[in-house]
Amino acid sequence: MADIENGNYEKQTLAELAKLLSRLPADKRRAALEVGAGLAGVSLRVSREFAEAVPAAAKILSAEDIRSWGEFGRKLAMGNAETGSGFFSVGVKGLSEIPPQARHFVFEICTRQLVLSSSISLNTFDFIPELAADVGDDDFLTDILRLASDVASRSARHSADFLKQSPAVAASLAGLGRNEQSVDKNIEQGATGPRQQAAQAIVTLASHFASRTGGMTADLWSNLPKALEGLDEPSAVILADRAGEFLEHGGSVTLHFVSACGAVLRSVPEMVDYWCAV
Repeated sequence: MADIENGNYEKQTLAELAKLLSRLPADKRRAALEVGAGLAGVSLRVSREFAEAVPAAAKILSAEDIRSWGEFGRKLAMGNAETGSGFFSVGVKGLSEIPPQARHFVFEICTRQLVLSSSISLNTFDFIPELAADVGDDDFLTDILRLASDVASRSARHSADFLKQSPAVAASLAGLGRNEQSVDKNIEQGATGPRQQAAQAIVTLASHFASRTGGMTADLWSNLPKALEGLDEPSAVILADRAGEFLEHGGSVTLHFVSACGAVLRSVPEMVDYWCAV
């Protein structure tokens, strides 16, 4: 008798799900129905929370993003149904701050961090919209999230550290060639973004660093603000390019080089070529 009642309740829930999703565009409706059916196999309550959240989420997310969002929530629910239900009830309003081309990185990062802990993963999900506001540049934010996803594939813990260091790196790049007072004022007003050439050079360095060292990229990100302090954009590009050449000697050597090269560029920039050769 109980099995029959449960079966009827499940059919009722799935019917309600279909009704809630009926007004969505066809591709998003299809994605949501697939996700909702999968969630129903984990928890009917979670499936219902998802269905109630989808209409608002579909205004922000693509069909593929809905699948990624649902899959992340499903994995949360498999560990704890209450956590999964709470995740969907909050919705995805914060992701409106993330450029569409970068949203899949958010779900990749958070899903990979689940192997570490659900709390760290959820903290990252909540933090990324704040990071977007701090960075203030869609291209650089996309690069940061791509790098964090790469780091997370090797070390979930270090990917969280990497993201936490990213606002300081963005602020340092935005402040290249400016005095401290003007940097603080512009950052407070949200008027700065990273200098493009320097940002690209730093991203290239970090990409190579991640390929070679994985989690140590978080250490590079942590060292960069101090290394970039007081430099102008051309000097920052030189630092990143020369550090990339030192990667063949290993991650630890490169980290020391970044700090030392920053000091040389601040004090005797005309000697940097000679110093690197030595």
